[in-house]
Amino acid sequence: MISFRRNGFLQGLLAIPFTIFPLVGNAGTPVTYTDDGRELFRVEVPDFWSLRTGGLRELADQDAEDLRDVSRVFGLTPKAHPGVWVGLVSPHGVSTLAQAQEYLRDIGPFLVKNAEVEAPKDRRIGGSPARSFAGQGTRNGKRVDFTALAIDLPNNRVAIAVVVFEQGADIDPVGDINAMLASIRAAR
Repeated sequence: MISFRRNGFLQGLLAIPFTIFPLVGNAGTPVTYTDDGRELFRVEVPDFWSLRTGGLRELADQDAEDLRDVSRVFGLTPKAHPGVWVGLVSPHGVSTLAQAQEYLRDIGPFLVKNAEVEAPKDRRIGGSPARSFAGQGTRNGKRVDFTALAIDLPNNRVAIAVVVFEQGADIDPVGDINAMLASIRAAR
């Protein structure tokens, strides 16, 4: 589960310690993340969420002239709750949880500025080994809480999920996010 702080207190959005249980009766739409025609993982997108996809591109840091290549990103937002964003990606060249941690360290400043990150925690998601990272920082001048998950996939790939909550955003989508992240399964 994801954690975030509200007024300085850690609260349970994907509450770490990460205990994900299947949620019975939770509606969603199955979506498959592919790369070069190969299915990598599946996820259930909750009802009333928007899914945007982006292909390969270069991401520029606002404060520097540094560019990074970014693989296809699924960007998800709940229609009724602004200030909440979930991103899913399986970056090229990242094949282990250790490499995913380095990737997040490298790409992190493009997502969140002035990040304060807690110690990583080992997890299991969809039966696969995973690692979670939670913290706070700023994005577009606003204070945010975030959690990033790295999930080991077969065939030397890793799925990464990043959840960002602007401080003051409604926490109602927490259940949807927990169910969505719990639904991530490696494509077989």
